[in-house]
Amino acid sequence: MDILPAPDGFHAYAVMALVVLALILFASERVPLATSSLLILVLLTLLFEIFPFNSSYGQVRASDLFLGFGHQALVAVCALMIAGQALIRTGALEPIGRQLARWWSHSPLLTFFTTLVIAAMLSAFINNTPVVILLLPILISVSLKTTMPASDLLMPMGLATSIGGMATTIGTSTNLLVVAVAADLGLREFGMFDFAFPAILAGSVGVLYLWLLAPRLLPLREARLPTTSPRLFTA
Repeated sequence: MDILPAPDGFHAYAVMALVVLALILFASERVPLATSSLLILVLLTLLFEIFPFNSSYGQVRASDLFLGFGHQALVAVCALMIAGQALIRTGALEPIGRQLARWWSHSPLLTFFTTLVIAAMLSAFINNTPVVILLLPILISVSLKTTMPASDLLMPMGLATSIGGMATTIGTSTNLLVVAVAADLGLREFGMFDFAFPAILAGSVGVLYLWLLAPRLLPLREARLPTTSPRLFTA
C-alpha cells in the first residue's frame, strides 16, 4: 500500500474526530456496541497504515497499535473482568449477601454501614460489577420493606465500590494503567498496597459521608414498582 504524506497535526485531529464518532456511536442504540468498537478499530488501522505517523521514536504504523493489546495492564484488566464474571456465574459471593440480608432486620443503620464497608473492601480486589450485582437485590428488597427510597441505598453503595477501588493497584483499571505507564517511564514499580494508606484515610471519610450525609442530600425518588413480585401480562 502506498504511503501518503500527512500534514502537521493531521493524526491528532483525525484521532480526536474518531473519538467524537465513537461517542456518538456508543450513545446511539441503533448500532450495537461491539460493531461500533470494531468500526473505530478498523478506521484507526486504516488511518495509521495509509498515513504513518512520524515521531521522535520512529514511524508509528497500524501494527504498532495492536501491540497495545499485549500490554500487561490491559491483560490484567481483562483477567479481572473474567474473574468478576466467574464470581457472578458461580454465586461465590452469595453467602455474604444472605448474611447481610439477615442483619438488616436487626440493625438497619449499622448494617447499612457494614454494607458500605464490605462493598469498598471487595472492590479493592475484584471488579465493581459483581459487588454491585451482589448487593443490588438486597438493597432493593430493603427499600421495598422499609419504604426507604432505593436511591438512598444504591447510590452510596455504588460510590463505596469506587472508593474501595483506590486502595490497591488492581482495584480499578485506572490504577493498573498508571502503574504500567509509570513502569514504562522508568519509575519505581508500585506495589500491590502502595495506595492503601492514603486510600484508607480518604475512604474512611468518604464512607462516613456516604453513610450519614449522602442519603439526606439525595432528592426523593419514588420507586416505579411497589413490589418485586412477578407480574403477568396478557395481550
